Amino acid sequence: IESPVDVTIPEAYTGTTRTFELTEPDGSTRRLEVKIPPGVDEGSRIRIAGQGDYGSGGRGDLYLVVHMLPDPRYTREGTTLRTRIDVPLAVAMLGGEVPVYTPDGKRLMLRIPPGTPNDKAFRLKGKGMPKLGRPQERGDLYAEVNVILPTALNDEQRRLFEQFARSIG
Repeated sequence: IESPVDVTIPEAYTGTTRTFELTEPDGSTRRLEVKIPPGVDEGSRIRIAGQGDYGSGGRGDLYLVVHMLPDPRYTREGTTLRTRIDVPLAVAMLGGEVPVYTPDGKRLMLRIPPGTPNDKAFRLKGKGMPKLGRPQERGDLYAEVNVILPTALNDEQRRLFEQFARSIG
């Protein structure tokens, strides 16, 4: 038997469990807890031996077919993850640090060099999705810069920006 199972990127990043309620031929039900390993991807099949329907030779296998749910924070290409990070204009111009979060909620501080342009991607080696069956091996996480422009300038800030604009021609 095949059954679909929805998995989020954070769940695929760390691995997770799902509990299923199975109905027996006599109408009774039983619970089955299944471990979903780190690194699963769209279409991955997880075999649970001896938990499917009864056939001529006894109980068959149950296969869970993974469907990856979209995530507003991350996109995935195999073991590579991409995320957008908001960087204030002053940090993009002068340099500084900004937080980058991994799908398991860990916070990393990323050093932004002075003069960083919008859409610049920084590679965080080994912080991407684990390889299925080898969770100690990970892809990379790319943090793509989204420069945040100030929207409401007071008179002094506007004067200073105009002065800056004149100074660079």
